[in-house]
Amino acid sequence: MNELTSARGVFDEMPHRVIVSWNTLLEGCAEMGMVELGREVFDMIVDKDTVIWNSMMHAYVKAKLPKEALKLFKIMVDEGVIPDENTMVSVLSACASLSDLECGRLVHRFIHQNNIKQDVFVKTALIDMYSKCGCLEDALVLFYKMGCKDVFTWTIMIEGLANYGLGIEALRVFNQMERQGIKPNEATFVSVLAACSHSGLVTEGCQLFRRMVGVDRIQPKNEHFGCLIDLFSRAGLLYQAEEFIETMKAEDKLIAYKTLLSACIRYSEFDVGEKAAYKMMKLGPQNHATYILLSNFYAQAGQWAEVAEARRNMKEFDMRKMPGNSTLELKHYL
Repeated sequence: MNELTSARGVFDEMPHRVIVSWNTLLEGCAEMGMVELGREVFDMIVDKDTVIWNSMMHAYVKAKLPKEALKLFKIMVDEGVIPDENTMVSVLSACASLSDLECGRLVHRFIHQNNIKQDVFVKTALIDMYSKCGCLEDALVLFYKMGCKDVFTWTIMIEGLANYGLGIEALRVFNQMERQGIKPNEATFVSVLAACSHSGLVTEGCQLFRRMVGVDRIQPKNEHFGCLIDLFSRAGLLYQAEEFIETMKAEDKLIAYKTLLSACIRYSEFDVGEKAAYKMMKLGPQNHATYILLSNFYAQAGQWAEVAEARRNMKEFDMRKMPGNSTLELKHYL
């Protein structure tokens, strides 16, 4: 915040502000999550080029304000500014966030009608959009028609298949990627492990996790641990999940125990859940979500004294649940 304020001060003192300076300030606002300030900067710019419009749209997408990104895109087109491939990546990401297939198809048609370059980033964004908008078949058609795919394209396709519970197909795509010489990254393993979890592929998931650590030398992160714990939990192998958590580093255990406790609630497995709850409390400072989880578990187990204790702790730390957000259907922006 102080750095951005200092940058704004320097900027205000500049006698001649060029478009690069404007864009640097705008990108700084986006990185700091200060999208409202970014819009103020954007509105101050008289002669906006495509890069400026793209930066503002990217800021909205990054701030999880997809409707605002689409509104800005409509203004951009109405003002006669020519969008490029970077514009379309942000717009497609906004459609994907809203799961708005109708809007996504309109954007796809706009790309064709305006001869916008369909590079690997645009095609990957199209695949992601169709996958998240409930049209996996279109995503697969685009994927297999692509000539050059990078690791992000493969990962997005694996993620799409995972979200549809198509674990075997996701593993097949993962193997195809490797045969083409594309090295999987951290995100790829999250996607393929999630695919195994959603489809109950316990053996395959364990093999992939061991291979990720031993062969690819990728240090597991919370997302990877979470996928594996979820894999065991969904399969009802809660004791195995508990044993696995014991092998993890202390700093990684809290989120793993939260995943395990959620599974114990789902499967009414109170013995394992009680141990997980105890160990969660021993790991250090908790947050609102932890106490909600503990309260739900104890309530299901009929342990009302513990429920009261969890709620007292919530009040003691003055923890408040963040209000939820609802996404309204967005139409007619194109």
